[in-house]
Amino acid sequence: MRAWPHTFLLPPGPSCSPGPCPIHIFFLTANMLAVVPRTFGPAQSSAAAAATMASSTSDIEAALRRLAKEKDLRGGKDAKGETVLHLAASQGCVGSCRFLVEELGFDVNCVSNTGVTPMLFAALEGNVQVMRYLLDHDGDPAMPDDKGSTPLHLAAEEGHCEAVRLLLSKGVRVDPIDHRATPLHLAAAKDHDQVVKVLLEHGADPNRVVHHVFSPLMMAVRGKALKCMRLLIEAGADVNAHGYSGPTPLTEAVDDGLTNFVKVLLEAGADPNIPNQHGVIPIELAAARGRRKLVEILFPRTKPIRSLPDWSIDGIIRHFNSPHINPLQAAVSGKERIADLKSQGKEAFGKKDYIAAMYFYGLVMEIDPFDAAMFANRSLCWLRKGEGDRALQDARHCKMMKPGWSKAWYREGAALRFMKDYEGAAAAFHRALQLDPKSNEIKEALREAVKSMEEMQHN
Repeated sequence: MRAWPHTFLLPPGPSCSPGPCPIHIFFLTANMLAVVPRTFGPAQSSAAAAATMASSTSDIEAALRRLAKEKDLRGGKDAKGETVLHLAASQGCVGSCRFLVEELGFDVNCVSNTGVTPMLFAALEGNVQVMRYLLDHDGDPAMPDDKGSTPLHLAAEEGHCEAVRLLLSKGVRVDPIDHRATPLHLAAAKDHDQVVKVLLEHGADPNRVVHHVFSPLMMAVRGKALKCMRLLIEAGADVNAHGYSGPTPLTEAVDDGLTNFVKVLLEAGADPNIPNQHGVIPIELAAARGRRKLVEILFPRTKPIRSLPDWSIDGIIRHFNSPHINPLQAAVSGKERIADLKSQGKEAFGKKDYIAAMYFYGLVMEIDPFDAAMFANRSLCWLRKGEGDRALQDARHCKMMKPGWSKAWYREGAALRFMKDYEGAAAAFHRALQLDPKSNEIKEALREAVKSMEEMQHN
């Protein structure tokens, strides 16, 4: 499920001129009926022309009433199976929701082709008044979409604290898992500390692990969310927990050079003698990365390494920066194996042997489950094999690990485009372009997705 950016601009192309593309953007100018041409087709849009000039929700409601006398609003859906009620909920038009439900008989729990309800849209946008109205009229506060995402997932991920409180007051489960994680994971990863606080107050598990490696604490570290990390630790998060073959939060913080995070974790009892998946302990990693300050912080709490002749801060740094020493000596075999497996995967991909390529990428993931590039590569392999669902799953896993990486969003867009979800593809490509605005490949992919979306609307 997606919410279109209200200022979504398309790059120049044959299918759309520069600027907003109103056929494909929900309520681009805060006017609900801007979507009517898309919903009912160009031949039926004349009745909506005057309505698109409305600027207030009361004007929109009045325009809806006039249009309802001429058109079957209840039977109208767009290509995604979304109704006018979905759109009204998305934009916070309570009066329009009231008219559609109470006078036209819309089902408050109507679903789109992908299981999206009006409640999900309202939660995503944090439209609390609409949520209250839907709840008062038997709206389901926990109904998930086809991917298992509930209103709580979406409200938490977007940082809508009041919406989160409202949903929890209705007794929804605080720790549901969708195709990605729990609401607590998503809020921690996005640095929504107030939402994290509310979820923890309602019993969210600070030690819940998803995908074998991701705990809420790990997500907070990866999201550089210091306040969230403190809240999780106060709630009892295990600072030394690590998933299958994965690093601890401390190792992750050291690897990312997060000095303040390292200090907090050590104060909370993090053990600097626990190695990562390559057998390397934090002080070795800090020295290998040339981070003297971290070496100084870790040194008093780290047990001496017998193989190092000079166990001192200077001695450790000197040892790991010696031209005769591999900086991550303890992980030489692991590093070499990863490099070899990646090389074999690349060679297999070049020969279009995608099954073999995925096999090698999978072996790399077993050694390093945090290698986002391997998920991106495997996503492309699944796509070449015609497995859109699996391609999308790997792309989204990659995106969760590196939300600021344009390729992760591009891979998601490619998978959605293959599955003919052109609206979702365009949204993903748009985000990829924001992260890498000079990429002609992404610009072209966005144009193609929008063009396909237009063609689907016209058919």
